[in-house]
Amino acid sequence: MYKYNDLINKVVLVTGASGDIGLAICAKFLEQECHVYALYKSNVNELEDLKNTHPQGNKLHIIQCDLADKSAVVGLCSYLTEKATKLDVLINNAGIVKDSLFASMSFEDFQTVIDTNLVNTFMLTKEALMLLRSSDSPAIVNVASIAAIIPSVGQCNYSASKGALLGFTRTVAAELAPRGVRVNAVAPGMIESKMVKKVSRTVVRDVMSSIPLKRLGKCDEVANTIVYLSSSASSYIVGQTIVIDGGLVMR
Repeated sequence: MYKYNDLINKVVLVTGASGDIGLAICAKFLEQECHVYALYKSNVNELEDLKNTHPQGNKLHIIQCDLADKSAVVGLCSYLTEKATKLDVLINNAGIVKDSLFASMSFEDFQTVIDTNLVNTFMLTKEALMLLRSSDSPAIVNVASIAAIIPSVGQCNYSASKGALLGFTRTVAAELAPRGVRVNAVAPGMIESKMVKKVSRTVVRDVMSSIPLKRLGKCDEVANTIVYLSSSASSYIVGQTIVIDGGLVMR
């Protein structure tokens, strides 16, 4: 991976860190010698393995936090203020799916996905803003999905949450850019992960046949783009969404 010297010793907060993409994001920032605060709600084992095996594992700080709990979010930011004094990079990666066709989707499943993928992102970003303003070159990267751009049957809740996240990204970017905070988003396509392994093989094959590169994406490919957007190499990129899908949306 390319070395971004400006990221050395930067403080990075990653939500949804225990998922496949979250783990890859943490590993890539550790490669850049960042201090990484990795948030998880459950399934801490793989994060602990990363901490124990990565050459920069001593810079990984694992924190359990329920982002739906406002008091927990406030407590998290107070902790970061005390321990790190600033926040250079915020990666809003936490998200869930609760798939069902619209006609059979419950209100609860719709609301839960909207709350987790959108409302919780608002709450953490809002609470972390003062920490970000304490940085010389703060950056926020929101992890959306190509489901925000193209139809995704059975995911009206997920598509709505990720589409709203792109709108949130553009508007917050416009408001915060004059204060030096860059906000961007990435929109991954179908990525090799535990989540995709739960998808029907027939569906995966159909999607792959529509991808110009004829393969699924890798978590590292998403993480590399996020690290780039967090570095000075992307210093003039603001309010944009980078699609990481092997060309699927292009078609």
